[in-house]
Order: sequence, then structure tokens, then C-alpha cells
Amino acid sequence: MRKFSILRYLKQFSLLIFLLSVIGSLTIYFYGKSQQHYVASTVIQYTNDGAKEGYTPDGSPLNVDEIYSSTVIDAALTDLGYHSNIDSIRSNCYVEEVIPEAQQKLNEALLEMGEDPSYVTDTYRVYYIGDNDTGEDYAWNVLDAIIKNYYEFYAEKYVEEQLQNNGASVLAEGNYDYIESAQVLDDSVSKILDYLLDKRASHPNFRSVETGYTYDDLYRIYNHLYEYEIPSLYAAILTDAETNDIDLLMSRLTKDCEDMQLYIENRQERADSLKKLIDNFIKRNKEMMDYHYHISYNWNNGTEYILKNVEDDHEHTNKETTYDELIQESVNLNIDIRQKTIEKEHKEYLLSVFETAQRAEGQETFSPEEIREKLDHCVSLVNEYYQYVENTGHELNRYLSANYLTMISSINVQPAVNIKLYVAIAIVLFALVGGVGAVLLGRALDFVDYFRYVDKTVQLPNRARCDAYIGEWSSRLLDEDFSCMAIKMDSLTSLSSEYGRTVGDEVLKDFAMILKSFGDLYGFVGYNGSGVFFAFFADCSSEKLDVILEAIGRQVDKYNKLNPEHKILYTCGKAVSSSDNVFEIRDLLRLAMQRLHSGQTSSVSGYISGENGTEDGQDCAEAKITEKDSDK
Repeated sequence: MRKFSILRYLKQFSLLIFLLSVIGSLTIYFYGKSQQHYVASTVIQYTNDGAKEGYTPDGSPLNVDEIYSSTVIDAALTDLGYHSNIDSIRSNCYVEEVIPEAQQKLNEALLEMGEDPSYVTDTYRVYYIGDNDTGEDYAWNVLDAIIKNYYEFYAEKYVEEQLQNNGASVLAEGNYDYIESAQVLDDSVSKILDYLLDKRASHPNFRSVETGYTYDDLYRIYNHLYEYEIPSLYAAILTDAETNDIDLLMSRLTKDCEDMQLYIENRQERADSLKKLIDNFIKRNKEMMDYHYHISYNWNNGTEYILKNVEDDHEHTNKETTYDELIQESVNLNIDIRQKTIEKEHKEYLLSVFETAQRAEGQETFSPEEIREKLDHCVSLVNEYYQYVENTGHELNRYLSANYLTMISSINVQPAVNIKLYVAIAIVLFALVGGVGAVLLGRALDFVDYFRYVDKTVQLPNRARCDAYIGEWSSRLLDEDFSCMAIKMDSLTSLSSEYGRTVGDEVLKDFAMILKSFGDLYGFVGYNGSGVFFAFFADCSSEKLDVILEAIGRQVDKYNKLNPEHKILYTCGKAVSSSDNVFEIRDLLRLAMQRLHSGQTSSVSGYISGENGTEDGQDCAEAKITEKDSDK
């Protein structure tokens, strides 16, 4: 069997090892890509006074889960213009505490001792995990938008009031008449003016970088709308009582008046009931005061004294509080009734205007198109100015939140799977696996080759391997100087007969080892059975072949001198493709066999080739005869 050689196996299966490494690394690469996630993270810190105790600026408990609340995520996606599912974004967000290492060890020690750590951190790391399909930039953008909108959310909820809504936005959703649209605009602008007035008082020096306005500037802008644009719109509508649908408008105004009247009556009934209750309360309170402080009472004797103290202990605590609540509720009811009464009178005025209006042809001051144009102009101005208010409010909230919430590290995005590292490991691993596999496979093939193609006696390729070798070359023409030899050990039969088969096989094996050494160096040597060997040498001229034969002869001569009783006698026939003009391997082997059989038994000092005809054969024969005589 062939000698174990790791380098030979690696070289033999180098292509297989390379393909295995490439396929394995590509498999790991694509699998890693399919499992890849991008983790975006940043660290935020709450800087208000109560943060170390776990409280927000308004004193409520801090809830960091609000960072990925539906409100914040929805606002972030709106800013980005993404249409992702809110729940899918929320499920990929999480927040963890950032605790100093020394404090962490202290907490662990306290837990081991059975005590509950009281440390509350004010620093948190926020994570968002994006999948491979969306990419690294998506994860960065989403987390950045979440943090920005959380700043605004946090400021609005715990630091600043919420932004005032744009009430005029409902005009695009409903079927409003001209006068109803004007009223919606009037109410919206009025509420925003109140909002701006409050902001102007609380933040008089704040100026938006984005819009360039202060709250005083915005108040003046809206005040101009309220005092000029909207009254002008009212005048255009009411001058000729212009309407889209007079019947529908009258029906709505009438219903509004009826609803307000019912509301006023209900609130008035409640107010009257409260008035009676307050009067009774005042009367009862006066009696109690007389009871406590009237000098005619006996303070030391009788059941009145006992009853007075029991009643005092039972009722004194809540009397003042109950009375204040009743008064406050009564005041609120009267204010509400007065406001509704004013609104009802306004509705009745509008109803009377549209009922008594004369809309004769040719008397219109403003056409419907002009009124619609003025209305659209007012709506456009309200929406445009509201954007200034909204943007300024957002910027103010970010400014305020900076005093209570800071980002102490920039957003960092890292891949969850280091694909380059895993690919490098895969290349090395599969190369090792391929190398081990190549060695095992090569050695297994050596075993297969040994049991199938090696003659166990001489340890040379057997007849089946010789046939396979010849078959490989039979499909093509031989190159020049392709040499072939047929060698027969003639002394095998006599040695086996005289000394036994065992001795004959040992001598045959020794002769095979001599031939094998030249076959390993120059070509192929196989055993065809019955003491006959085939040798094939590519790129071996006739002269080089003669040198090989001489070397074989010298080795045999040394052997015979060491083993005079078990001499090796052989004959040889050779053929060379270029010299014999034969370029088919079977024909070349056939010619070598013919020359082998045409000669006679060769001594250790020569061989019979038959290459040069009868004279060569005679010379060899004479040499052999001479040797035999000398032996005798």
C-alpha cells in the first residue's frame, strides 16, 4: 500500500478543499445576512432634581417605557414619512438602566445579603433593533426620530403644556355653511390667542430659530386675523345673508337655539337647587353659631350640653369645605348659564338675519364666489399661521426638555452579527474540515486501491491496475519517447520447485522491490502475474531506458552476490514509441512482449531485448551460456 503522506492527499484534493471552503463561507455569509440585525443605541440622562429618586419634573413617577409609547412611535414615523407598523417598531425597542460598575457590585452585594438596593439611576440606554431588510441607516433614523419626539413628549407632559390644536382643520372634513365656517374660524383663532397670550407671559424672551418669531409676534399676527380678517368675512356673509343652503342653515340654527335653551333650563334648575341648599346651609350654620355662643344655654348641665358637643365633633370638620364647594359650583353654573345665554342670543340674531334678509336680484354686495374666495383666504391664513405656532411650540419644548433631559452619547449603530469575522472563521474551519476530509478520503482510496489494485505478494499494481493503466492511455496517441518494458523473472519456477513456493515468492518480492524503486522515480511498474512485470516510462528515450536497465542489472547483480543460492534470472523486452514508430500503447506493449519471448534467459550481467534482431539475442545467449559454464 502507498505510503501515508498528508501533503500528497492535500495536493490531490486541493480543488475539493478550495470548493468546500468557498461554498461553506458563502453559506455562512448568506445565512449571516439573513439573520443580520442592526442595533442602534444611545444614552440619555434625566437632569431634573427628582430624577435620582425616580420622579419627573412635575413630581410624578418616571416611566421610561414612554420612550417607545404609541404616541412617540407614531410621531416619529410621521416625521420620517415611513409607513411601518407601530407595534412592530415598539417590539424592537427596549430600555436598560446604566448603573456604574461600583454601584452594580454594591447592589449585588446587598442582594446577596437579602437587602433591597435603594439606588435609582437617572441614566438609561435606549435601543432600537432594525432588521437586515431595512438596513443600517433605517435603524439610525428611527432611533433618532424616537428620541427627538420623546423629548417633545416628555416636555409637553411633564414640563410644558400641550400645543394648542388647530380648530380650523375641521373645515376640510365637514359640510359647513359660510356663517358656520366663519364661526369655526372665530373660535379657533380666539383659543389660539388665549394660548399665545399665556405663552407670551411665561416665555417673553423666547424666539424660535426656525420661524424667527416670538410669542408676542405670533399674538400680534393672530390678533390682526381676529380684529380685521374674520370681521371682514362676517360682514361679507351677513350683508346679504349669503348661504349655500338657506333651509339647511335655518334648520341648524333653530336646532342649536332649542338645544341651548334646554341646556340653560337644566343648568338653571341645578343653580336654583344649589341656591336653596346654600340658603338652608346658611340658616343651619346661623343656628349652630347661636347654639354654640348664645349665653342663655346651660353649659354645664342637661342633655343639650352633651348633644351640642357630639354634634360639634361630628360635623365641624367638613362644614367649611362643603360650603365652599357649593358656592364655587353655583358660581360656575351662573357663568356657564350666562355664556350659553350669550351664545343663544347670537344664534337667534343670526336666525333673524337670515329669516328677514331680502336677496333680490341685483342687490348683492358680494357674490358667492367672492365670499368663498374670502373664506378660503382666511382658512389659508389660519393654517399658515398655525404652522408658525406649532413649530415654535415644538422648538420651545425641545429647549425646555434640554434642561431636564439630555443625550450624553451620539447614536451608534452596530451589526448584531459580525459577518466578516464569521466568514473568516468559516474559511479556516471549512479548510480544516476539507483537509481532514481529504486525508481521510485519500487514505480510504489508498486502502481501496490497495485491496483492489495491488498484488499482495509483490506489493505492486496487479493485472487489473495494469489493464486500467493501459486503458487510460489507449484512447490517445503516445508522445515521443514513451517507453515500455516487459520483464519476466525466469528463475521463479526453478526456485519454487527447488526450495518451495515460499522462497520463490520471497525472491520474486525482492525483485519486485528493485523494479518498484525505478517505477516510483520514472513511471509505472506493475505485476501481470506468472513472474511477468510491465513498466511504462513517459518521456524516456531509448538511451535513457538502457541506463535504467543497466541500473536494474547492477541492483540484481548485487542481490545475487548476497544470495548466491537464490539468484534472480530475468529476461526483458523493450519498445520505444519514437524509435519503433509505434504510438498506440497496446501495440507498443505487444512489441515489447514479442521481443521478450524472442530472447532467452538472461543472467545477472545482461538482458535480452531483441531490439536489434538476432545478433543481440545471440550475444545475450552467449553471455548467459558463459555465465552458466563459469557457474559449473
